[in-house]
Amino acid sequence: MLGNNEWHNLWPLERRLERAGVKCFLVHIPPPRAPAGVHLLLHGHTHVPRDETDARGVRWLNPGCITRPNRGAQASFGWLTLQKKTPPDWRLELL
Repeated sequence: MLGNNEWHNLWPLERRLERAGVKCFLVHIPPPRAPAGVHLLLHGHTHVPRDETDARGVRWLNPGCITRPNRGAQASFGWLTLQKKTPPDWRLELL
């Protein structure tokens, strides 16, 4: 996804996709609210890992940052595995 420090516009600002029946919304800067019909919202920008489910049941995921973690967070990245008829598997890897 296009971040807030890119010098080009080759990537989209946001992306919707569906994998294994899971509707995902990918965006760099997290919006105040998830779009309707989304199961997972994956974002970056804060450089802080996140795994939260909001009141509407949308799961918000952020892998953190490998090179410049923020707010005392440890360097990290995430693995997301989506399989049909199985809840999303999110693993945060700390470095």
